[in-house]
Amino acid sequence: MKSEGRRRRPPRLDPELLTGELREAMRHLDELLRDLAGGEGTPGARNRAGSKPAGVPRVRPLLVILSARAAGLDPRKDGAETEHVAAAAELLHLALLVHDAAFGRRGGRRRRVAKRILGSAVGVLGGSHLTLRALELARVAPAPDIIGDLLDAMREIADGQARAQRAAGHVLRPEEFVEIADGRTGAVFAFACRSGGRLAGADRRVVHALGRYGRHTGVAWQLAEDLAALDPDALVARAADGAPSYALAVAAARDPAVDPTWRALRRRPEPELGAELARRLARSGAIDEGRRRCLEEAWRARRSLAELPASSYRDTLDRIAAGIMR
Repeated sequence: MKSEGRRRRPPRLDPELLTGELREAMRHLDELLRDLAGGEGTPGARNRAGSKPAGVPRVRPLLVILSARAAGLDPRKDGAETEHVAAAAELLHLALLVHDAAFGRRGGRRRRVAKRILGSAVGVLGGSHLTLRALELARVAPAPDIIGDLLDAMREIADGQARAQRAAGHVLRPEEFVEIADGRTGAVFAFACRSGGRLAGADRRVVHALGRYGRHTGVAWQLAEDLAALDPDALVARAADGAPSYALAVAAARDPAVDPTWRALRRRPEPELGAELARRLARSGAIDEGRRRCLEEAWRARRSLAELPASSYRDTLDRIAAGIMR
């Protein structure tokens, strides 16, 4: 029998992916993001912007830069526009984490425009001044479609957030978890990769291929994060939050005792119940199924790259998708 409740490391980029030029670009981005996320009223964003492990690159900005170069953008012309869009992608991720922050100035023109365009998206994301900053950064990009892509991503994320909140505390069907992952992490990653293609002036075929790559990579990333939080302690914390889980959904479909054990753990966050649930997850094969689905999403991401011309940047995108499970 496989080890039960073994702690796994969440997905993280290998620093060895970065060449000297990319390392320098990411260093500048880190400085920019700390400034952008440090605005008044967003202490959570400041904490998250500075909480990345030392030396580990941020995946979303790196996807923007790599996608742009893989789509043909000359690195010598990779200037402030690319940096601003890369920062916008990371701010969108931070806004997801602190979506209850204030969205710009009440009654301001941008708030009214965004609310008219996005509808409930503003309320669910809280808009957050992080989202407003992302919009401002994306607006300066030379490719006008980027702002439309960002608004589409915001709407999709808002729908995903609402779906996740409705699902809180419940055992989902496996595909419901994938739908939530697709509308959250998948949407952010897809925006990052499509934006890179837009910055390079790539044709529609390449932009769409990059979007598919980002979406599948994002879903794989969230599945890997799910697999990293299935030890007893993590399950107790997850039950307290009511956070959905793919492995839990698979296990519940195979073992009728999983759902009542989960409900009991939600009522009584006891280590013994967490250990019992971890054993049932392992015995049901749900963890192996989670790994299989994660690998499938990563394989779909890698296959999408066939539309791009061969380059070291395309190879690095391929290595990111291939390395998620490792």
